Amino acid sequence: MKRALRWALGAVGIALAVAGLGLARAHLEIRSRDPELPSDAEVQALVAGAAGGPVAVAWHETSRQPMPRAQVLDPKADAGAGAPYVMSHPSFALVFPAGRLLLVDLGMERDAALAFGRPLEWVGAAPAEFLLGSAAALGPAASRVAGVIFTHLHTDHVEGVLALCAARSGAELPVFQTAAQADLVNYTTRPGRRLLDQAGCVRHERLPDARLAGVPGFPGVGVVDAAGHTPGSQVVLAVVAGEAGPRRLAFTGDVVNHVEGIHQNVRKPPLYSWLVVPESELRLARMRLWLRHLERDLGFELAVAHDEAQLASLALPGFETLRGAESR
Repeated sequence: MKRALRWALGAVGIALAVAGLGLARAHLEIRSRDPELPSDAEVQALVAGAAGGPVAVAWHETSRQPMPRAQVLDPKADAGAGAPYVMSHPSFALVFPAGRLLLVDLGMERDAALAFGRPLEWVGAAPAEFLLGSAAALGPAASRVAGVIFTHLHTDHVEGVLALCAARSGAELPVFQTAAQADLVNYTTRPGRRLLDQAGCVRHERLPDARLAGVPGFPGVGVVDAAGHTPGSQVVLAVVAGEAGPRRLAFTGDVVNHVEGIHQNVRKPPLYSWLVVPESELRLARMRLWLRHLERDLGFELAVAHDEAQLASLALPGFETLRGAESR
């Protein structure tokens, strides 16, 4: 009996040591990345060169989960600690002439959404509520998807790719990635990478090496190597034509999970950034200030992936408006 106990304790010790080494390696890697951000001139050039770019934008919420705001902002620095917060898992669609669609993130399907939410319930969140997968929300418009950009490869942003490929009967799906997202992986993004491999329709398209990389075939859209949250995190900038003038949008991914992280320059809870997802707080602080500059000084609206109230405030139409819209 004592020998068995010693073996069990030894196995637990080895497992903890391996996990600790993996965590340390992930921290070292994420902290080593601090790529240059675009200049204001480069951002303005994207705006100026948006002819033939998106003519509309829509969004869809695949699932939602109310939880304490302290789970996403450091309560010691958050002036609004205690306010309501709902975590959203969305997908966005940029509509191009002739109805072509470029999607940003895909959210999750039912089983993945409910499984993702269960651990959050252990720390005070309400049960996750699945709404509808992005492929089902697109309906026949799924056949017009001409590409996808993932802000990063965590499963809550990627898992919907399986249903999208199935809805398109396996038709090839270009996925646009910076070199960092294409080449770098850690234990938090490895499951998402596997989903892309399993989907069976993904064609990886490497973006040009630039601080603000244009997306081939999609003018008015640029991708920034964001790092900070995962080694391959990306921020997507888009200039959408409109009757009242162009609308500038920044899809921020998980740089923050609440828009007040940008407005107040407040970090995520330290335990999250240390133990749940190894992050570089120095890099994320730089990104928060840059995104605040985009909003305040360059006229960009922020689309913060997990902040339901902030996304709703953008008043974007839903994916149902894309069905049958073959051309514009």
